[in-house]
Amino acid sequence: MRKSKGEITRDYIIKTTRKILVAQGFHHTSINDIINATGVKKGNLYYYFAGKEDLSFSVLQDAKEEFFSFLEQSFQGDNPIDKIIHSCEAIFQEQQKQHFVGGCLFGNVALEMSDCNERFAAVIHEVFTTWTEKFARFLEEAAENTSLVSRVPPIQLAKTLVAVIEGGIMMARVSKSKADLEDCLSTLKIMLGR
Repeated sequence: MRKSKGEITRDYIIKTTRKILVAQGFHHTSINDIINATGVKKGNLYYYFAGKEDLSFSVLQDAKEEFFSFLEQSFQGDNPIDKIIHSCEAIFQEQQKQHFVGGCLFGNVALEMSDCNERFAAVIHEVFTTWTEKFARFLEEAAENTSLVSRVPPIQLAKTLVAVIEGGIMMARVSKSKADLEDCLSTLKIMLGR
């Protein structure tokens, strides 16, 4: 279905604002920053969004849906362990395309907003929970067919894998070096018996 001009404008504002929020964070991004980056007049911006928080929440929701779609497409391979590893490598490649600048929007928002904004925290919780559950299902399948031998229960191992990826992204963001995230990916593969 074809989008209306208003929907195209709204999407453009969301996608452009996401780039700013990833680079600067919520507290360091002003409405003027958004207006300057989008070229949208202030009145038009407030036509689509009640304010910066409303726009930022829409950015987060849009990013969540995009990430869930990305995850589904990234689970490729002949067995459940390969699907997890391929997914992690796809995330690494996305970070590398960005030259490790900005990190992960969800991790950034978790650090900046989770303690002071319940709406934002709920979206981040949904992202990490869904991501963990998807990994856990593959790990359970691998444990059942004995391609994974681990004393760590699948849900705990899944949480650890997500934490390793998020931590690796954060370290690579600071160092601007792929080595940090590569080390985390290598450790993740060892944890999965590869």
